[in-house]
Amino acid sequence: MTSAQLKNAFSAIGELDASLQPSSLQLKISVDFSGIRYFVYTKTHQQIVFFGQYTLHHIASEAELCERIQRIVEKDDVLQLSFAEVLIGVDTTYSLLPAELSFMKDPESHADACVHNTMLLLHSPTPLLEQTLRSLFQNTTLIHLNASLVRYLAVLERTDAPLYVQVSANHLDVIYFKPDGTLQIMNRYAYKTASDFIYFVLLVAEEIGFERETTPLVLLGEIDIQSKVYDLCYRYFRHIEFMEKPEPMQFAKAFDLYPKHLHFPLYTLHA
Repeated sequence: MTSAQLKNAFSAIGELDASLQPSSLQLKISVDFSGIRYFVYTKTHQQIVFFGQYTLHHIASEAELCERIQRIVEKDDVLQLSFAEVLIGVDTTYSLLPAELSFMKDPESHADACVHNTMLLLHSPTPLLEQTLRSLFQNTTLIHLNASLVRYLAVLERTDAPLYVQVSANHLDVIYFKPDGTLQIMNRYAYKTASDFIYFVLLVAEEIGFERETTPLVLLGEIDIQSKVYDLCYRYFRHIEFMEKPEPMQFAKAFDLYPKHLHFPLYTLHA
């Protein structure tokens, strides 16, 4: 891959002020076969200051993905900074296990605490990819994107018990807490079309007895009001919201026109 190809595949928002010391910065990054996304967060100002995204195509194997990542990091001045902390967000398939049953966990899987530490989210990162990322970044913590997401949602002060739908390019996660704060469901579904998408959302809504006429559907992730997915959601749900940014997190001015629900699980990633 040439530097020109890398440049063509890259998009960014914001810039890093020279006055910001790398030791005060936190890198939040996720990698999969479709691309690399990362946010740079300054703890001093509690602010997202930079976003970068590489779109990858025609990755035939895990080994090729790791090679692409290494080449990108070598050419990306931001990713080469000596960050105080690096959080790597894994976005693989997962399962949930009550914390009291932790003895049943597969020894080779990772277990991330979530939902008031009463549940474990189990996932198995690909060994070669995990090894590659840990070799490229220091001070690294690896955690599943949905583990920190569901921890965040669990402490939101809402009384209307919305249905949350986290949207990615090829899958969706449907998350629902009962009015008393108990997690009732968090499932992942692969989809190819907007019709597939709404089928799974309606299936879950019916299963949990969700009131589509009165209770909000909250969307986050890779979705906007121009998408076919949004059109179908609007057809079947009377009240639709996009996720709002968490407090006290702020965004640099360059993000003023950037919808804050996009990449939500990544920028709220925390250990």
